[in-house]
Amino acid sequence: MSQGPDRIDYQETPDVTEVHASVKREHAEPTAEVTPMPLWLTGLCGLAVAWAGAYFGIFNGGLSGNVFNEYQSSPAVLFPLPQKGGTEAAVALTLAQQGKSVYGQCVGCHGGTGAGVPGQFPPLVGSEWVNKGEKRIVAILLKGIQGPLTVGGKPFNNAMPAWEGALTDKKIAAVASFVRSEWGNTAGEISEAKVTAARKEFAGKAGAWSEAELLQIPEDATLPDAAGAAPADGKPAAPAPAPATATSAPAAAPASAPATAASVPAATPAGAPSPALAPAGAAPAVAAFDLKASIEAGKPLYMQTCIACHQVTGMGLPPAFPPLGGAEYTNGSARRMVAMMLKGMQGPLTVKGVTYNNIMLPLDTQFPIYKDDNNVANVANYVRNNFGNAATEPVTPQLVKEVREKWASRTTPFGEADVKEWKD
Repeated sequence: MSQGPDRIDYQETPDVTEVHASVKREHAEPTAEVTPMPLWLTGLCGLAVAWAGAYFGIFNGGLSGNVFNEYQSSPAVLFPLPQKGGTEAAVALTLAQQGKSVYGQCVGCHGGTGAGVPGQFPPLVGSEWVNKGEKRIVAILLKGIQGPLTVGGKPFNNAMPAWEGALTDKKIAAVASFVRSEWGNTAGEISEAKVTAARKEFAGKAGAWSEAELLQIPEDATLPDAAGAAPADGKPAAPAPAPATATSAPAAAPASAPATAASVPAATPAGAPSPALAPAGAAPAVAAFDLKASIEAGKPLYMQTCIACHQVTGMGLPPAFPPLGGAEYTNGSARRMVAMMLKGMQGPLTVKGVTYNNIMLPLDTQFPIYKDDNNVANVANYVRNNFGNAATEPVTPQLVKEVREKWASRTTPFGEADVKEWKD
């Protein structure tokens, strides 16, 4: 047997040390060493997941893009609403009272008085679509309406968006009850259960109603209540055109969107003196102006008054309402945009190469909150710094005040010709 360096390990050899040496040269089999997670860390992760699930469950807002108040998401299980004085129990509001805040999304079209805009948006005051059967008005709110509609003997030809995806049954019941009991209307309240029944009944309806479809529903048709009572007419609800325009208080509110600044060019009439950008003495005020805080304060105002027409994304609703994102009227002159917001816009307007023909109501007369120059400045700054916009000129309350004073005597909305001639 070879005893030299050429021998193979483990060959028989009389030298025990040689055998041990060859064994020592072998490596142990690889193993995967796993250190278990400490129990305290496992418990901490479990608590974090449980907390996140509970928080999301309470404040999810129904995953709706229109809920911007966490207390509207679900009952305040963990975080009750603060009470006045800290001791008084919250006073329960009726559905109609709750509907007043929801109606804020409709005021742009139908106005704060429910009178609408002649030739554009029908009135809710004394409207047959509002004051008669429950089924028609709920159908209108759920599905919207498109095309001609006669209200109070007068023709209107516009579009009202569907609200079934944006509003809960309770909010639709609330705004319907508000509209039916306000401005001299005396129709009865519509319960949440009735809206739920209507949503189920009209679930298969695709698209907005037409007037012809709406007329197929008897004008006195009611809806089943929580106890399952059959409608008064005893018939299933036929597709009812939603005079969303007339009755759908939540109709998109062109006037409500300051975003309309992009959509509603406020022009300076030819020959009118143009206000100076800012007096030299105002420079310190502008320097001290907190643009970031103004943008944050403008968001809830936009969601309250402009979202119906210009949407959460600022992209508008073609072909009715123009976009604010990237619009020349949004990113251009701050004074022009403020003038548009305050005085409104009427007639054809080209935005980003697309022509829109609608009306935006003047914010200074339609919304009491915009009597405050700060609110106008805040919503303008929000629009000019969101949706991809990045305007460099801030809108200050002083600038709004100057524009308001300059155009105080103007009683009509601006037209596209005014906008194109605008000069600061």
